[in-house]
Amino acid sequence: MKIQTINSIEVSSICDLSCRYCCAKDQGKYRETGLMTMDTFLQTMEWVLFFSRRGTQMELNLFGVGEPTLNPLLPDMISQARKNLRSCMPVHINTNGHWVDASTMLVTEAERNYILRLKGAGISHIDVTGHVPFRTAKAIRVLQLCGMPGRLSVDPMTAPNNWAKQVDWFNPTYNAGPCPWINKGQIMVMSNGDITRCCIDAFGKGILGRIDQTDIDAIDVSPFRLCQDCHHTTS
Repeated sequence: MKIQTINSIEVSSICDLSCRYCCAKDQGKYRETGLMTMDTFLQTMEWVLFFSRRGTQMELNLFGVGEPTLNPLLPDMISQARKNLRSCMPVHINTNGHWVDASTMLVTEAERNYILRLKGAGISHIDVTGHVPFRTAKAIRVLQLCGMPGRLSVDPMTAPNNWAKQVDWFNPTYNAGPCPWINKGQIMVMSNGDITRCCIDAFGKGILGRIDQTDIDAIDVSPFRLCQDCHHTTS
């Protein structure tokens, strides 16, 4: 299938945690990692605008295999994304709560101002992944105080998978259904501008091209080596 949408933009491929069940801690061994530059982000926005005008861009996630709030450009990137999407389309991040002040249980002015800045830039909702109890608890409280919609994810415990056997974690005992990446023509743009087929492609095994070098109409989304061990099906 020809690509129809950019589902995710990996504004950061680094993380301040080293969770056993996540690929982020190892992906630097296999591919270039770091923080996405604004130049790369703006090049990606040209594609988002193309798909938005065509009517196939329905949402945008500003995270990949890493912690998005580590990128200091995140508020500006949210603003740029909002300019290229209709107001009703969600712009979303998932965070581990890196930005909270771990020295106090009180909500600080800096924490509140940071979330209000993201909200003012146009973020629709912020999900918190429960990796560290203190960060998780405090991040949820800051979001609630700021009236920021979101949800708590504890999937590594309640719906575990091993990233198609890329990490040493529990095998999925469930079928997550048809792969939305293949069936909907979705792609992810990695932090360095590489284009990949799937959000779990932490090690860059399914690269299709680069955002600054590839013809937008030349990309076909198709199964690759991770699909055979994934918790989604390709049919």
